[in-house]
Amino acid sequence: MTALSVTSGLAWAGPKLSGPYVGDTYGQVDLHMEGERLVGTSAGSGGGCKFPPGTEVLSGEFQGNVLVATMQVCLSGVPECVGARSFPVLAVYNPQTSVLTGRFRLPNGCHSPGLKDSQVLLRGQGGTPEEREDEVPKESASEAEEGEPDAAASPAAEAAAAPKGGAEAKAAQAPPPVVTTGHVSEGLKWLALSKWETARLRFEAALKEDARNVDALVGMAACSLGTNNASKALEWLSRISSVPAGRPDVYAWQAYAYDMLGAKGRVAPLLRRALDQGWKPEEAKRWEAALVKALWSDIEQVKSRKRAPVGSGSTSP
Repeated sequence: MTALSVTSGLAWAGPKLSGPYVGDTYGQVDLHMEGERLVGTSAGSGGGCKFPPGTEVLSGEFQGNVLVATMQVCLSGVPECVGARSFPVLAVYNPQTSVLTGRFRLPNGCHSPGLKDSQVLLRGQGGTPEEREDEVPKESASEAEEGEPDAAASPAAEAAAAPKGGAEAKAAQAPPPVVTTGHVSEGLKWLALSKWETARLRFEAALKEDARNVDALVGMAACSLGTNNASKALEWLSRISSVPAGRPDVYAWQAYAYDMLGAKGRVAPLLRRALDQGWKPEEAKRWEAALVKALWSDIEQVKSRKRAPVGSGSTSP
């Protein structure tokens, strides 16, 4: 859709939305502005798609009261309609009713439990948009003092300054993981906060320096999985032609991608390989939390079969 190519510099001034917006079928989406861009994350409550809390489900810019955006929608129907995809949408905002309405064009044979008649309707909760913006927690003086001298370049300072809602706000309060310096470490910090787009830019910068950087390739895959694009995640992981010793997590990320695609037969063998080579889900990194949560039952099954006594039968899945 050509409208989606409109850049920030050409976007017309529009409303600045902030706070919880709820749809009867889609569930609650917490909105906030990042510059001129409107971002929405799932609150993990209600709705037919049941996105995990903190999942970025909406991203776009206003042109007047029209939002030009992409939005995550879960699909069902014919076999081709499995999982969630990102769709372009033109949504109209009514400032009098605080309602954002958009219509989707879904593939033939597909429908979404998160939409009603291929339409999404999100209604603002509690007060006008301006009042909700005033309710956004401000950065405390102690948090400001802890920032680095160049606050504009500090992920911690940017994360504190950006309005947040739901689980994302709780994650932002936790200290970032201790990792090495550079583009990858910055990307991992944002990945742990479920800031997929910001993390992706960091990993892309790392890949420009070294196209074979395993950490960056895994990071790009994790960002794709965070936006429910499992096929793209597998593309990034496939660039790791030979999994290095000491990186069993690569197999775990592959299992996560296949699980999201519904290819359950590929999940257990990959998890077994990851566990056999030393991956420890009970000691997962912060950016592996969604992976472990999604695959926990599979992990337990693989572990139980590994513990099965000799003579109890085949341990293959």
